[in-house]
Amino acid sequence: MKKICLLIIVSVSLLTIKTYSQEEKTDTQKDTTKLNIELSYNKGDMLLQGGISLGYYGYGYSGTRTGFTLPLTASFEYGISEYISAGPYAGFARWSYKYYDYKYSWSFISIGARGSFHYTSFFNEIFDTELDETKYDLYVTLIAGFEIRNFTSSDEFLNDYYSNDVSGVFGPMMGIKYYFNPSFSAFFEGGRGAFGYGNFGVSMKF
Repeated sequence: MKKICLLIIVSVSLLTIKTYSQEEKTDTQKDTTKLNIELSYNKGDMLLQGGISLGYYGYGYSGTRTGFTLPLTASFEYGISEYISAGPYAGFARWSYKYYDYKYSWSFISIGARGSFHYTSFFNEIFDTELDETKYDLYVTLIAGFEIRNFTSSDEFLNDYYSNDVSGVFGPMMGIKYYFNPSFSAFFEGGRGAFGYGNFGVSMKF
């Protein structure tokens, strides 16, 4: 009888240990799977984006606009940490006008650096939401750079009056990206950008 009881105890113990090991293995697999999920932003990501700037203050106070180039912007950022990415940006725009027999135009080049803080996970924790971190990338960006303005005219007086100029560009933006697949997304940024106070376009992640 003692041998039977001992056999039962050993059998139950082995079954319990086996069940616990299987559960622990399953939990580990789940954690590993979660860690391997391709989030919208990850350390080491290379982010290349191009867009169009809105709300640009522009130049040209009189006459008829005869041609223009939309304020185009491009940037590249590298994920230097789990939450921070940084890199260069550039932009170009051009406006042409005709006033009676005179023609004049402004061209703009904007260059500098930008850094972004990606906070989708913090947003979910703070507001107890379930925003899909594989689809949405919420971020705050700070830019610092220069805007080079060049004026040309068929009127020598205007050429002397409107001198070429370089000014500083500095400001914050809030942005959001939506990923259609792990590599391609559309974005919108609001705030002081390379040119205006709104910027939208597409982004590629490598």
